[in-house]
Amino acid sequence: MLKNRRRLLTRRNASWKRRAVVALVSCAIGALAAVAGPLPTPSGGLTRAVTAADSSALADGTTTTTTVVPATHVAAEAPIAADPSRSECLTPNTSATEWGLSYLQGVITTFDTETDSTVTCISAYLTGAQTWAQWIQPWVTGSAEGYSSWVAEEPQSRQLVLAMNLIPDDLGDVNDPLKWERSCVVGNFDSYATRLANNLVASGLGNSVIRLGDEMNGVWESDFIGTTTTEQRLWAKCFANEVTGFRRAPGEHLLFDWNPNACVGNYPFANYYPGNAYVDILGLDLYDVGCDEPNTPLSFSQLAGEPAGLTSFEAFAKAMGKPMSLPEWGLSIAPSGDDPGYIDGIGSTVANGDFAFETYFDGGGENVKAMPLGTRTPLSLAAYRAWFGDASDQ
Repeated sequence: MLKNRRRLLTRRNASWKRRAVVALVSCAIGALAAVAGPLPTPSGGLTRAVTAADSSALADGTTTTTTVVPATHVAAEAPIAADPSRSECLTPNTSATEWGLSYLQGVITTFDTETDSTVTCISAYLTGAQTWAQWIQPWVTGSAEGYSSWVAEEPQSRQLVLAMNLIPDDLGDVNDPLKWERSCVVGNFDSYATRLANNLVASGLGNSVIRLGDEMNGVWESDFIGTTTTEQRLWAKCFANEVTGFRRAPGEHLLFDWNPNACVGNYPFANYYPGNAYVDILGLDLYDVGCDEPNTPLSFSQLAGEPAGLTSFEAFAKAMGKPMSLPEWGLSIAPSGDDPGYIDGIGSTVANGDFAFETYFDGGGENVKAMPLGTRTPLSLAAYRAWFGDASDQ
């Protein structure tokens, strides 16, 4: 049974004339309790130093004296590439009523200052387009929104990571994906992808990462892969066709991230993987709340080991010979709240693995269960600074 988490999305409203913050139903992905001693990771183990105070505190369930000293730091200020570039990205905690370059830059600067980090890429959500006309001309291409202008200030180092469905919402039917998949696999949607890519290039966003069909294994997405092998294989072919369409646009240098949600549905990854020719990065969304036991704190190894979770996904990415990403990760209000052990697990996994980028989801607001880093999460904030902060490189 699917459990709920709320995800803060930035997109246009039905009139497509202004930004709005909306909530989508999605699956809960990870929970973490404090764990004594070194944290195992799918990448072969965490090589961090743990003080005696840290071990004692973790053993008795208290986290106020936790001290974590990572042996390997993650901070990177490089463009995302299809290799272990380990770029640091952010889903900014934006307002539904404010936008523009100065506002967006202010939100990013606040995060950088608080976490002692330097964000070089930010996420935006193009999901919610109702028609092909909206799909091919997304809101981020408008300079007034601030996203394209933010990239334009430092185009050699800044990028957007764009989540979008394969189709506009008015075509979706989660109960019968074949309705749109059959049309897609014969190439009927390819030209829309080319037109979208042309618009991204014209807006200075031709170096973006596209999370095409993100969280496709979740029934909350209009382009849900379906429950049968036939539906899932057609979905993969549709993905491949659209990537081919994107790549026809002159001047595009887009990267394509194939991005399921951890443990949802437990469908074999191979059933809906489009093939290496059409995928640059394999991404997994992994939050701090368990999928099978969302009300119970889990150790990081338990979280990673859930069905179709981080451990199995990392093995699949390695078998495909592709780098990974964590396009959405972050704390959840429940069951663990301020949870430095979860941050340690993510930091170690990225530092020791083949990761192109990671994106902290600094969400907040009404109906959003994600927790932004800050005064409510002092232990997690300290752990984040240790793993991802700029000072860790000195």
